[in-house]
Amino acid sequence: MTTDDDYRRYLDTLGEDVVRHRLANRMAIGDKAENNPPYDLARAWLTKKADERRRTESRRYRTVLIIAVISAIAAIIAAWPVVKAWMQ
Repeated sequence: MTTDDDYRRYLDTLGEDVVRHRLANRMAIGDKAENNPPYDLARAWLTKKADERRRTESRRYRTVLIIAVISAIAAIIAAWPVVKAWMQ
């Protein structure tokens, strides 16, 4: 009997796109009967992968936003003497 961990490793080898395509087309996910994980396990695996991707993208967005704000503040500080001299 194949365990859920074995199925998840098999789904990892197939990749998200292949699993999503096979689920959408109601095809067997595995290439052999013993490698055919249950549909609910495959859906849960896809959901977990999508959540991980969203968290990574969110973390990346926040990091870039913080760097942009710090850079803008640094640019204002660096340009202030020039602007001050220009205004006089």
